[in-house]
Amino acid sequence: MCKNIRKDISREDINYTYLAINSKKLRIGIVGGGRAGLIKAKSFISKGCYVEVLALNFINEFYSLGNINFIKEEYKRAFIKDKHLIIIATSDKDLNRKIKEECEEDFKLYIFAEDYRKSMVITPIQRNLNNITFALNTKSGNPKGALMVCDKILQVAKGYDDFILYSSLIRKNAKDLEEIKNELINFVCNEDFKFIYEKEKDKLVLEMFYGKEVLKKIFKDL
Repeated sequence: MCKNIRKDISREDINYTYLAINSKKLRIGIVGGGRAGLIKAKSFISKGCYVEVLALNFINEFYSLGNINFIKEEYKRAFIKDKHLIIIATSDKDLNRKIKEECEEDFKLYIFAEDYRKSMVITPIQRNLNNITFALNTKSGNPKGALMVCDKILQVAKGYDDFILYSSLIRKNAKDLEEIKNELINFVCNEDFKFIYEKEKDKLVLEMFYGKEVLKKIFKDL
């Protein structure tokens, strides 16, 4: 059994393209007032998205959420028109298929809660630090496994968070140094220079290689 486990576990033939979307500009429409809709609503509200939920009935937990617009009526196609992403999460299979078809006709992104394999979009696990944000998913629909790996990556990312801010400010200021910009960015954004930064020898080394005038320009915000 152990010998053949890699061959026996089926993997979905799906390739994902990840996009980082500005949450404050993202309009979410959820059709369905049950548990599946609630979970998605909580997730998107916590990220600062605009969320509307349409259903004839809502479970009580919905009413404890803030920053959400409730629409208590039957589904009509007009609901999806002004939304970027639609969550299809009703208990009516026929209605779910109808909404899915209309989303495809109107070129809407959609999550099909009934079966993630029929979705156009999945919501990966997301983690945010002060200067780093990342998302992770598995190809075989394993949320617990994704969570395990995500938390492991988070521990590694914490060791880079401050350095990412530091190197990002240098990169911003290096844009004015047209002749050496790319060389300077490559010099700073690597593991060797991160070690120098952590030893607080970064300014000394940069001055040795690029001189005092360059040093003044790239550290004007630091």
